[in-house]
Amino acid sequence: MADKYGVSVPQLCIRYTLQLGLISLPKTGNPAHMQTNAEVDFEISAEDMEALRHFKKIESYGSSSSFPVYGGRL
Repeated sequence: MADKYGVSVPQLCIRYTLQLGLISLPKTGNPAHMQTNAEVDFEISAEDMEALRHFKKIESYGSSSSFPVYGGRL
């Protein structure tokens, strides 16, 4: 879907949270990433927002499941 809007996956995720009325707090120490993370002046269509809302939950992150952010153990 990011390709459809001509943006990166992080940009799509940031825009998605903003359109939900949430505050997005992207984390990076890379100035180039900071710049692109701020470039979210596009709008995700209602149809695509609905598709993202109902995106199939990832059941397993494999070896990365031990990380709290992926394993649901925050």
